[in-house]
Amino acid sequence: MVKMSVVGAASAIALGSIAGVVAAQPASKANRVVAQLEAGRPAMGTFTRGAPNLDFVVIDAQYGDFDPDAIGERLRSLSSESEALPVVRIPLSAVDAPESVVGELIDLGVPGIMFPDIETPAQAVRAISSMRDASTAGVWPQAESGRLLAMVQIESTAGIDQLDAVLDVPGIGVIFLGPTDLAESIGAGGPDAPEVEALVQRALAVCVRRDVACGYPIVARSAGDAEKQRNRRLEEGFKVLAVMIVPR
Repeated sequence: MVKMSVVGAASAIALGSIAGVVAAQPASKANRVVAQLEAGRPAMGTFTRGAPNLDFVVIDAQYGDFDPDAIGERLRSLSSESEALPVVRIPLSAVDAPESVVGELIDLGVPGIMFPDIETPAQAVRAISSMRDASTAGVWPQAESGRLLAMVQIESTAGIDQLDAVLDVPGIGVIFLGPTDLAESIGAGGPDAPEVEALVQRALAVCVRRDVACGYPIVARSAGDAEKQRNRRLEEGFKVLAVMIVPR
């Protein structure tokens, strides 16, 4: 999983410039990520703060106490920063009972939900059901005109082993990989270890074969490094990238 907070304004501006290279045409639909993917364009975002030209920003509620009021304030702040789609990553403790938080998030106006560490089809079914049951807006692509987006994180070898079966669950819009947790799950030295990259490519291959957008987090040291990593991952077939610039 990605464990990030807010980067500096200069980094956010640089990230916006990088995203602008890809998102040259603004998304016209209410759900910017869906609009990008349906148009055959990648969706660019971040786990940090809004910036021009971003398609999504993840508001991370995975750690600490679940605080809907704080999330509501972040939504209002984000709407003034950019037109990026807000995606809330729910607490890990709610993965097996997502309905305990998802309905409240959708009531707040959250159009995108990220479910961390999904390992089984049963967890995926419950995730999608929690969104579908909480709103009449519909979950894309199960509902062709749906306005809600489900991002399912795969962060363990168990999740990769079950990925084909997970993708049999209708309504998954994006599979988002967590290389740091993948590394921890196999005792590797870090997210860039060759054995972790092998798992990443294995999961990507499944997503490409199943025609489901695959996402990946990029942690870069500079705008140039971010652009280099972005280009590499796009060439490999990733469709959704969250880019964080963390200067040395």
